[in-house]
Formats: sequence, C-alpha cells, structure tokens
Amino acid sequence: MSAKESESTKAKSAAKSTSRNTSEADTGGGGNGSSCSSSSTQEDERLKPPAAKRSRCSDSNTELVSINGCFFEDEFREQFKAAWKSGAPLCTSNTVLKNDPFQLAVLQNFLQEEPEAAHSTKQLEEEFCTLEWKRKQMDLYEFYQTNDLCSLQRDHLRAFYTVLKEQMMPLVEELTGIKLTHVSASCSMYNAGDYLLVHDDLLSDRRIAYVFYLSPWDRHREWQESDGGALELFRADQNSLPVFPVTERIFPRNNQLVLFRVCEKSFHQVGEVTSFVYPRLTINGWFHGPSVEKGGTSGNGSTASHSSIIIDTHYFGPRTTADGEPNLASWINDVYLVDEVKQNVQKKVEMFSEVSLEQFFLRPRFDALLDNLRQGGELQWSIKGPAHLRKYEVLNFKSLPAGSPLAALYDLFTSRAMFRLLYEYTELDLYGKKAKAPKCAIELQRWERGCYTVLGDSSTYADSTLDLTFYLNAQDNVGVVTYLVPEGDQQQQQQPNSKAPVDDQPSSSSAVALPSPYGECFDEDPVLLTLLPKDNVLNVVYRAEGTTKFTKYVSHNTCLEQSTESDSTVTHHHPYTYILVCSYKE
Repeated sequence: MSAKESESTKAKSAAKSTSRNTSEADTGGGGNGSSCSSSSTQEDERLKPPAAKRSRCSDSNTELVSINGCFFEDEFREQFKAAWKSGAPLCTSNTVLKNDPFQLAVLQNFLQEEPEAAHSTKQLEEEFCTLEWKRKQMDLYEFYQTNDLCSLQRDHLRAFYTVLKEQMMPLVEELTGIKLTHVSASCSMYNAGDYLLVHDDLLSDRRIAYVFYLSPWDRHREWQESDGGALELFRADQNSLPVFPVTERIFPRNNQLVLFRVCEKSFHQVGEVTSFVYPRLTINGWFHGPSVEKGGTSGNGSTASHSSIIIDTHYFGPRTTADGEPNLASWINDVYLVDEVKQNVQKKVEMFSEVSLEQFFLRPRFDALLDNLRQGGELQWSIKGPAHLRKYEVLNFKSLPAGSPLAALYDLFTSRAMFRLLYEYTELDLYGKKAKAPKCAIELQRWERGCYTVLGDSSTYADSTLDLTFYLNAQDNVGVVTYLVPEGDQQQQQQPNSKAPVDDQPSSSSAVALPSPYGECFDEDPVLLTLLPKDNVLNVVYRAEGTTKFTKYVSHNTCLEQSTESDSTVTHHHPYTYILVCSYKE
C-alpha cells in the first residue's frame, strides 16, 4: 500500500487491493467472542433497548447494520453511567472505560456479527473501495478522507450513519449525561507513512469524539505495534499542554469503537502507519452538542477552548565574549566577505526575500563541527515540546566546554560581527546608527524519525524576522522547512464560492484541534518557499509579518544512514540531522 499516492483514483485502487486478502484462512485475529451478544429475536426483545438496534436501507427490507445488543442492556448502561459520572474505570467483557489521561471508552464487537465471519465489517470495507477519496496533506497530517457520510450513496455506510444518528447518539447522551444534538461522520484511510499529529479536537460544538475501526481481513483483524496506526494518548501538564512521552496506545482492531470526551486535555494523535500490506480504515467524527459562548463552559464541564499561544523563544542582543569578536575570515568562505558579493546577496534578498549561500563555512570549520556532534559525549540534549506544536531535541549551549567548536559556533552567530554581516546582506537595521535594539534567538536542533513542528498559533508570527537555517549532516527528507503565505493572503486566494463546513476538517482520530486556515481549497499554491536539507548551506530568509512556517514530520520510512564513522572493526551509524536555526529582529 503506497504511502504517497496523491490522486483519488490511486487511493481507490489501494483500498480495492486489500479486499483480495479476505479469503485467507482466519487465524483467530478477529477478537474475543462476546458473551453479551445475541442474534436471536427472543433475546433482542428481552433486552428492550431504548431504540431499535437495526437499521434498514430506505429502499430495501434487508437488515444491514445492527449494534451489539449488550450495549443496550440495563445492567451495562447503569454500570457505565455510574463509572463515567464518578470518573472511575470500568472493565466488562466488551467494554473498557479509562479516565487517564482523559475519559475514553473502548467498545469491542460494536456491530452484531460473528467475529470469525466479520460479515458486516467486510460489507462496509467493500463499500470503502468504491468511494472517492481526498488527499489531506499539511503540517499536521497526511491521509485520505471522504465527504460526510450523510452525502454518500452506499447502502451499508448509510445504514451505519443512521445507526449513529438514531440509536447510538441517544445512547451516548444517556451514558455520559452530555447533551447531544447531531452527529458528523466521514471515512478515513491511512496508508504506509500516513499520520495525524497531536491535537485535542477542542473546536466549536464537539462533545464526544468517536472512531470505528475496520480491519476485516483474515489474519489481520487486530493490529500489532509493528503495523503502527495506534491511537496514541498524551497526558497534559498543569497548563493543559501535552507532554512527552505517549501515555497509552490503542491499536486498531476490527469492529472496535472508541469514544472519548472532548476537553482541554484530550490530546491524542494517530501514530504513523508502518504496514505496507493493509491500510488503516476508520469511520470517525463527533457527536455534537449545544454551542458554548466564548469563555464559557460546555455541557461536559470543560472550558470551550484553551490558550494555544506559546511564545517561548528567548531573544537577546548581540554578545561580546571574553575573547572579543570572532574573526569572520577564519570561519566563512572568503567569497562571501567580498563587498561585491555582499551587494549581490542584498539584491537577491530584496527581490526574492531569500538566498542560499553554498559552502558557507570553510571546510575545516564545518568538519570540526561535525566531529564535535558525532563524538558528543559531553553534549546535553533535551526534547522540546509541547507535543501539539513540535518534537525535536535541542542542545543546551550553556553545557558546552569553552573553546569547543559548537561553543565557538554559538559565539559566532550571536556576535556583533554576525549582526553586521547580516546588515550588509539585507540592509535590515541590525547594525549601525539606525539600529535601535537588534536581537536574536538561536537553537541547535537534533532531528530523527518522528520529529516535526507544526504551524501553531498565528500570534507567534506577528513580527517580521530574518531567519537563518543551516544544516549539518543533512539527509534527504529530514528537516524540510516550508514557508506559507500569510493568512489574509490565503483567504483572498480561496475560491469565492467556497464555504467548506467545519466538519470538512480531519475528524476524530482525524481531527485538527487548532482550526488551520491552510486547507486544500486554494486557487494558488499557499507555499512560498521550501528549504531542502543540504550540508554547509546558509539559508537566509526574510519572513514578513504573518508568514508562517513548519518543519515537515520525518517518516519512520526515512533512511538515516548517510553519515558513518568507521574504524578497523566496526561501522557506527550516525542517524541524526542537525539544524542551526537563528532568528534576528531589528
């Protein structure tokens, strides 16, 4: 299953190819048989659910979809309601209710079917093969999604939607005590390499998120860790910000429904799918409730939203070390110190707002930096979050021994000499008589598989800055930086008659917590610039006010064995790419 197919016809073909595996012998991957379920008419009558458990196609008398009767039993409902209200855990033959890190229920054998046959889920999967898929691809996610189920003309999918709306929504309202008004649903497909990064689903009137898993293929009813695609849960800190590591993983399993309360701490993600054999198929969305006034509380007692503004970049003025100003000629390729070249660089920045200076450092200097990073025994790295904004490691410059190559690198980029050089490259007021209070921020980042940054809050891009990006041990697809046009300009680029509903955003374990203005409905490409990793290149970008950027998620399929160290007996792989990121303000 290709992870990077971008046309809907290819997506349909990928889904169809999975149906050929349904004839293989079952090896018990269909899950446990339900002691609560029953298909007999007598038991259905005895259960007396609050609503009919069967959905009929509008133009047929054939019964298509049936919810497992055990979820309507009085004993189960009373147990669940009491546990949900008190915040206590619950475990029954088909249900697990968790309250850490947030309230979440896992319902096994959700639809009434024999696990060995998986008839209903196979019918739903077959209809998946006939759908039109849209590729969702941005900073936060990569996967395929359909339109809302209410608009899909497929018998079993329409029946499933009817079950959600007419039977499951009243039941969920009863079980949780949360007022619900309507349901939204769509189908999602994640191929190898697809993912959805950390978010909380807290948007508008969403009250309960849900995801229903389809994996009806013999030998693959339940996913393993090696397949990826788990629903990964994060704990929130005292500021309601998600922290690493992942608290718990819930792997896909056929005929499994997951429900969780949408709140300020419901942070989760879909781990990257690593299986090339089967796609991750879900029906997902939200049960919605009455809208909440800004700053108020919802029916479930949580705040309607929480601040996502996190400004933790430390800016400071140019520094002077005990050794005085660094000698630029001992660091930088002499061609970039020639006045005529400086003028040419300035013209390019003026015309294009960016320039790339190749072979910027003298080779001995660059090699010394790489050696310092590879040996790295004394280097102190720490992971940088919060998880819904980024994941990479950052070097503690204060821990560096004086005189080391990396300490000298820090001194160089924070020196008055560098401020002056950048002034000559750009004519920004970073040096000279007009300079009032120039300042800079600097990070040395360490990147590997699973690292990323996302767009975050637009207020963090309120000021114009001069960005420098410099790669060490550059490797393909690791640290790719994308700059996007400002939000206002993008809105002008949108189709004049385009009014995409909120639910056209990725949903439930496919949902975006922060409403992103960077959707798929643009007449023009919102991408201004893409920086591709390349060693010893100084990328200089003037980022105007409102222009945003993110660094693309690094797939687990990425090869990170470009740089090696060898001796007479062993070869040591060096799996990291390092990125020096500096920002300068006038």
